[in-house]
Amino acid sequence: MNCKVSVIVPIYKVRDRILKTLESLKAQTFEEFEVLFIDDGSPDDSSEFADSYLKDSQVTYRIIKKENGGVSSARNLGIDEAKGEYVQFLDSDDYIDSNMLKELYEKVVETKSDVIYSGYIFENSDGTEISNNKLSLSEGEVSGKDAALGLIYGVSHTHIMANLFKRSLLIDNNIKFDVNRKFAEDIAFEIKAYAHAYKVYCIPKIYSHYVKWGESVTNNVSLNFLDIYYSNVETLQYIKEKFKDKDLEKAMIENRIPAAIVNIVGAFSTKEELHDKMYEFIRRPEVRADLSKYKMFKFEKDRLKYLILSKAILYQPKLVERYYNKV
Repeated sequence: MNCKVSVIVPIYKVRDRILKTLESLKAQTFEEFEVLFIDDGSPDDSSEFADSYLKDSQVTYRIIKKENGGVSSARNLGIDEAKGEYVQFLDSDDYIDSNMLKELYEKVVETKSDVIYSGYIFENSDGTEISNNKLSLSEGEVSGKDAALGLIYGVSHTHIMANLFKRSLLIDNNIKFDVNRKFAEDIAFEIKAYAHAYKVYCIPKIYSHYVKWGESVTNNVSLNFLDIYYSNVETLQYIKEKFKDKDLEKAMIENRIPAAIVNIVGAFSTKEELHDKMYEFIRRPEVRADLSKYKMFKFEKDRLKYLILSKAILYQPKLVERYYNKV
């Protein structure tokens, strides 16, 4: 088979949640793709179930087993093992529409783009919608830098699985997921890939479904949530070293990094057992310096809210804690 797209699916303890993922892969109208199931030392039979479900189908797939190292290490192995011209990252408890691979691949080839991205729905496990990002997306092509700026400023954003990345772009620039981070590593990956790309194309159509499960990592705030800050600080350093682009640096310094601090405080405020760590974090001189640099990219209600909260965290953090406990 002439493989055009490799879908990389990390697997870890998802036996009770993987069926819809498998169904969506089996239903694809595109034929020239492979699925790489990266079994990250899963203690259950998730990959065996995937094998039994797909073995009599037309889907080309491989199951690669490794010692447990986390989702980022699994995705990185998938990049190395992929045979497709483009790669897509799909978590094993999410799913995609049947025409996603076909329509995105056809458009990315037609436009000769390095990356193509689309919309997604954030939904409950019963299928009810929580939110979607369609209104933030506009059809058309932009430079890699402009796509990265849109992501950093939140003007346009999407989930990691709503992208197709040219594999050579990732390999040639050694773009990998940070195995040391549990949060924001996917956004950091997108920013780096977009910034390295010559052309990025957007289709403002929803194909991907990001499912909220009760025990998903995004529903369990812990000290690992501090990675949102560290990942963005490290992304800024990456930009300084690789691009020396003042616009990208400014966007990280004046928006993404201070906003990350606000988000951490908001999350920690709702967990009494994390309050001491929260105050320890926001008293650090480098964190206060980063927080003080927040500026509104443009006047919007949510950006004004972040501006107010960034100042309040600096001077009246107890008020912010009470605010989030009432929200």
